[in-house]
This record gives sequence, structure tokens and C-alpha cells, in this order.
Amino acid sequence: MASELELKLAATPEKLSEIRELNFPGAASQGEWKTSRLVNTYFDTENFKLSEVSIGMRIRKTEDRLIQTVKSSGKAIGGLHQRNEDEVELETNRLDITQITDPYLQILVEEANEEDGDFIACFTTNFDRTTCLLGFSDGTQIEVALDIGTIESGDESMPICEVELELVEGSAEYLFAIGRYLIKELGLTLYNASKARRGYSLCENLSPDRYRMQVVELSQGVEAEQAFEQICYTGLKHWQYYELFLNKAKAHSAVLEMYRSLIYLHHMYMIFGGLIPRQATQDLRNNWNWLAEAMRPIVDAAKHKRYLGRYLQQKADWDLVEEQQQKITIAAEQSIEEFKALLATQRYNLMMLNMSQWLYFKEWRNFIPEKDRNNLSTPIVDFARKQLDHMLKELKRDLGPKVDLQPQDYYKLIAKIRRALDTGLFFGGLFDSQKRQVYRQPWIDIIDGIRELQVNEYIYGLQLENHQKDETEEWLNKRNEPILEAIEQTRKAAFKSNPYWV
Repeated sequence: MASELELKLAATPEKLSEIRELNFPGAASQGEWKTSRLVNTYFDTENFKLSEVSIGMRIRKTEDRLIQTVKSSGKAIGGLHQRNEDEVELETNRLDITQITDPYLQILVEEANEEDGDFIACFTTNFDRTTCLLGFSDGTQIEVALDIGTIESGDESMPICEVELELVEGSAEYLFAIGRYLIKELGLTLYNASKARRGYSLCENLSPDRYRMQVVELSQGVEAEQAFEQICYTGLKHWQYYELFLNKAKAHSAVLEMYRSLIYLHHMYMIFGGLIPRQATQDLRNNWNWLAEAMRPIVDAAKHKRYLGRYLQQKADWDLVEEQQQKITIAAEQSIEEFKALLATQRYNLMMLNMSQWLYFKEWRNFIPEKDRNNLSTPIVDFARKQLDHMLKELKRDLGPKVDLQPQDYYKLIAKIRRALDTGLFFGGLFDSQKRQVYRQPWIDIIDGIRELQVNEYIYGLQLENHQKDETEEWLNKRNEPILEAIEQTRKAAFKSNPYWV
């Protein structure tokens, strides 16, 4: 099974024409441009079982050849696509899953077939591909492909206009260098969604609510560095998945999920600080902080919209609610457009490309003394237990059963509880899943309770505009009392539970 390393960038027809006239810097040789027509049909079961396991399967027709390809989704960070693929030439334009040579891919395809029935055509990606081959002095070869065409599923379609840089052989450093050049000089942007992923977004009618942050599946024998990479890819995959929905009706929900990913990554850098020095992640953390500032107004608007929805259930003053909703909606829409514009900037795209390079070349090793690098190859499980123990100790100090907490105290602690839950997402896959789920539930309930307190606080502020303060405070205390009691009882239960990692 072949391994494929590509860098994808979004372009315009005008930019593709410019690229055809380029003399690529650093290249020792540059072949002639050649154009071919690629007609691709993607297959899946009726309920998209291949998509569920991140497998793409297609038949590509080019000139007089028919090629069946099965690909795993692999890793796609900052426009860099790294994945495995299985290819075989067909005699007829019909799938033949018996010819899949990779055992793992064959098992997944056969299981999807057995579980959900025959494979059917789901969408097509038909485009003209113009290619040339770049050669470099050390023998590295990179294929530059300019693709222009359409993705179609039923009555739905979207354009294809992009650049693919594929490493044929040699050093990936040239791949990043050319990508950086195209971003800086031609203003191209990275493409994190493959053509297949975009095709599925047409035929599946995907919803931003479909994909949630899940526990990272780690084996107990996995090395610390491998665990760090896997957790990092999980957070970045979540970010990039929701980029697909920024131009759709649920853009606001998509931004919230991207913000969720940002918090996850920040905490990951902190947790791994004992293995990956903080100076190794300094630039990453600075850039995520920059993005967080742009996203915060959108996140705040979402909270306020949710609070207003609850306020309406309290027989609220509709005129007051409508006025607030209009203000929030206008402000949120403007912030979302500004955020989308930010993602098209050179700074953002270079940031994501640099992150791809940082991960691909494991550049954090440059910050670790040679004598300490052995720590990266130790099993992650002992490190995980220490981190989980540390988080529990902090929670006991701040939320233990004997600590008296008022609503304002809980508001300050919600971020700490979330961090503890994220630590469980990082490392929980190392331990019994049933015990983990039982142990986590009280903490999830506590967060839900704190959110109820926040809703009441917001409604309290709105009611002050039309009611006496004494009357409104009495309402707030009456609303909060059973919630505070429930949270306190849940806290006690949470600390009585045996940690699943012990």
C-alpha cells in the first residue's frame, strides 16, 4: 500500500494561469505542463458506512484507464494530507473489492458491505488536471497539479479550483517551501478538506452537530511522543472539520466547535509541558491566543442567545427579548464575517502551514536536550496517571465537599472542570471505558448546573430593567437554591467515586 504526502491550496482560475507561467524558485528542473481529464465516481453504502470509518473509495477514468482507489483519511493538517492508499487497474467500470490488496482496508470495506448492503455511486469529482514535475538538486521530485472542475451530487454542486503539490520522492522540506511561496507571493490559502470530504458534505447533508470531541483511543503501550501527536491531531482535526460549515446556515455553531478545539489544544500544550518544553509550543500558543481574541465575541453572542431562549420560557417581556436578540444577531454575524476574513489572511495560512511542518518534522525535539529525549519513548500510561491524579488533587482543593461555594465561585471554576474533563479525553482511552463514563458523568452534571446558574444570572440582569431590585433578587435566590443544593450533592458523590485510572 502506497503512502501519499500532498499539500493542497485553494486558488482561482486567474491564479492557476499565473502558476503555469511561474519558474518555481529552488527547482533545478521543471517539466512541461500536461493536461488530462479525470472523471471520478465515489462509492459508499446507503448509510455511508465507509465515511463513518474514514475510508474513501472511487473509480477514476483517465484516457483509456480505469483505476479503483481505496484511501484512508490519514492526517490532514494545515493543507498537508498524509494518508495511505490502495490502487488497482480495472478491466471494466465496476467496483471489484476482491482486488483490494491492503488487508486492513479490505476488512473495513467488506464489513461495510456486509452491514449495510451494496455500494452505490454517491457523488462525482470531474476536473481537468494540468501537471508538471519539479526536480531539485538532491533528487527530490514534486508534482504540481492544477485542478479545475466540479463536485456534483444529485442537484447539488460546488467548484474545484485548487493546487496540489505531491511529494513523489525526496525531502518534504521543498513541499513546505513551495507552499509558503505560493501563499506569500500569490495569496493562495490552504485547503484542509479533500475533494471527497467536500463531496460527502453535498450528499450527506452533514450537520455541525454530528461530530463531537471524543476520547482519544490510545493503547497502553503507546509511547509518550506518539500519544502527544495523536492528541494534537485529534484537536486539529476537530478545528478543520468545522471549517467546512463557515459558509453555511449553522456557521455560528461551527465557530463554537472550533473554539472548543482551541481550548482543547491549549490545555494539551499545558498538560504535556513536562515532556514537550513550553518554549517549543510558544509560537503555537501565541497564534491560538490571537485566534481566540477574534472568536470571543462570537462565543459570547452564542451564550447570550442561549440565555435569551431560556428567558422566553419564563414568560419574558417579548419586546425586550426581541431587541436583545436583534443586537446579538447583528453583532454575531459581523464577527463571523470578520473571523472568516481572518482565515483567508496570509498570517493564518502561514501559521497553519508552519504547524504542519512542526508536526511533520517533530520540531519540538530541537528544544529537548539529547539526554532527555528517551522520555519521549516511554509508555504514556504512567505519565497519564500522574496528570489525572494532579487534576483530581486540584479539583479537591477548589471544589472539595467541605468548600463553601456561591454562584460567582462556580463561574470561576468552570474552566478548571472543563480542563479536567479534557484531560480525561486525552488519556481516558487507556483505561476501562465503562468506568470512565460513570466517573465523568457527575462532573458533566456539575457543569450543566453551573450553566443553569449563569442563565439565571443573565435573566436577573434583564429583569432589573422592568422590576424592583429586591423582587428580582428574591426571584434569583429562589431559582438558584435548588440548583446549588443539587451541585453540592453531586460534588460529594463525585469525590466518593473511585478514579477509573487507579
